[in-house]
Amino acid sequence: MNEISVVYQDGMMDMVTTQVLQDLIENNEIIKFQRADGWVYPGIDPVRRQAHSGYSGPERRQPVFADA
Repeated sequence: MNEISVVYQDGMMDMVTTQVLQDLIENNEIIKFQRADGWVYPGIDPVRRQAHSGYSGPERRQPVFADA
């Protein structure tokens, strides 16, 4: 299991899983986390968002079957 280095708001460091990292980012509980190319600061640097983008149009990924 891959773990990611994080620094909490109080300065403490920890190693967490990607799911825990997502929760920490959403709850604004960390100052930064480390990627392979360096430290990322949520709120300043771009970070991955949740899968739901807010798109409210038609679902285009579902197959459409022609009537036979």
